[in-house]
Amino acid sequence: MNSSTWLALVALDAAELPDPAAVQARCDAANPDTAALELSSRTDAMVTFSWGDATVAYTLVDKPIPADQFAGPAARAWYWPDAAERLGSHRAHLIVALVDESRDRIAKSMKLTRLVAALLPNSRAVGLQWGGSRAVHEPGAFCDVAQQMSRDDLPLHLWLDFQVEANNQSGLRLYTTGMTAFGKREVELPHFAGPPQELMNHAYNLAHYLLEKDAVIKDGEVIGLPDEIQVTARDTTTFLDGDEPVLAFEFE
Repeated sequence: MNSSTWLALVALDAAELPDPAAVQARCDAANPDTAALELSSRTDAMVTFSWGDATVAYTLVDKPIPADQFAGPAARAWYWPDAAERLGSHRAHLIVALVDESRDRIAKSMKLTRLVAALLPNSRAVGLQWGGSRAVHEPGAFCDVAQQMSRDDLPLHLWLDFQVEANNQSGLRLYTTGMTAFGKREVELPHFAGPPQELMNHAYNLAHYLLEKDAVIKDGEVIGLPDEIQVTARDTTTFLDGDEPVLAFEFE
């Protein structure tokens, strides 16, 4: 995802453009401490707002999101068991875009999250796909998490895809998708012996630290996690196919 342009796709069960006045009212009410949305233009297929220094827009596309774009993420969506079924029958979609030249990628991601959360209840949404990670989400669950969002409590489950799978040593491993949208390497934990939820929690804490603090971690650096757990950072390449540089963490 371009660092100045942030995207989300909203899957619809009918090709209807959400009412901009309703979206504007919901967004302003939910975000009283930010600049108000100001309608810039409206056509039969596109609505554009100015929002402080940013421009935001949603565009109606009268056809589904290509199946090869969401099928994999939907199949991996352990947190939304009906994802493949719900998304598989949608008929149209919205392209939701935020354009902002600011360097603060977290602020931009939060802004897009707020816009999407205002848009979903006013649309025929059956699901959405977050551009930075390609992860898919159920609309109600997305709005619930977005409502609790703050700079100190980032909604990483909305922005990143955390995938746990078996490794070849009778344990588990985890990888993320979406960190690169924030200018960071993806996080991988290749060896873990314990429950999947514990591994997920450790990865979440590490990713949150990297993003919230804009932390730069060096190879061999030891990081402390809750419950006196320590991990050692390694500059390496992904254990998935390819040679993408990642930041891996080994448990002590």
